[in-house]
Amino acid sequence: MSITISINYHYPIKLSFDVESFILKALELKHVHDGSIEFTFIDDNYMKALHKDYLDDPTETDIMTFNLNTMTQPEGDIYICIDEAKRNALSLDIPFETEIKQLILHGILHLIGYTDTNSFDKTYMLDEQNRLLTLIDDN
Repeated sequence: MSITISINYHYPIKLSFDVESFILKALELKHVHDGSIEFTFIDDNYMKALHKDYLDDPTETDIMTFNLNTMTQPEGDIYICIDEAKRNALSLDIPFETEIKQLILHGILHLIGYTDTNSFDKTYMLDEQNRLLTLIDDN
């Protein structure tokens, strides 16, 4: 059993944390040990096209997650929009890197079955996202 992580930068960003290590720690905490996940950092135009093609919605969004396998053995693609992450960080008054970490965790949680379609599920998912962020950042 092993997990494969790929990271693509279609949008140039500099981050002070090791993205792959952060992802692997999150997956370990969620007991995901098998599968393949590709993270791609993109801009507004790329995200708008994806959002329109797959959800028939041409607006911006911060993240899109696709899982082609199971929740315990994900074969997933996670797209994170850097432009939207910057706007989110400004509006939430948090550091940009914190927003990127939250989006990474959000995508992982979606891959393993978490949803945010109603207020209860959204609160549950955000609580878990914050718990993971605290655990990883405290190490």
